[in-house]
Amino acid sequence: MIRAVLTASALLLATATPASADATGHLIWDSDASAWPTQGRSGTWTPPELFSVREDSEEGNLIRIKGESSDGWEYLMIELYRHDGQRITEGHFEDQKVLVVNHGFGWYDNGGDFDVTHIAYNDEGLISEFDGAIEQHYEDRPDSTFRAKISYRR
Repeated sequence: MIRAVLTASALLLATATPASADATGHLIWDSDASAWPTQGRSGTWTPPELFSVREDSEEGNLIRIKGESSDGWEYLMIELYRHDGQRITEGHFEDQKVLVVNHGFGWYDNGGDFDVTHIAYNDEGLISEFDGAIEQHYEDRPDSTFRAKISYRR
């Protein structure tokens, strides 16, 4: 019986995933030719060491997503807000304030849309998991949509 317990324990240890697994995820973004401020550029950043997802500690209704390409050439920041001042939770949010900053220029869209399909926090209250999609427009111009998809695990 002891051998059976030891064999089962060894098998369990050999197949267990460590609790401190590596960070995983991606930030994928693209924009139409007339989208401001990204003007037709796109990017894919993975692993999450190249980007972060944080809730602003002073504003509970703001999530800030920052990314930088591995060569440091491309920098992108996205801020998501809720007009009603409530904390961003899982769900679909239409006509909300979305800021996109790229190459030092930024554009607010008060009619932006975003989906948060999953959000989780660690013991310190920081975002540890985030899945979502964002769509932001430059006024009502055609060919001016910025899109991003985020999957983040830290």
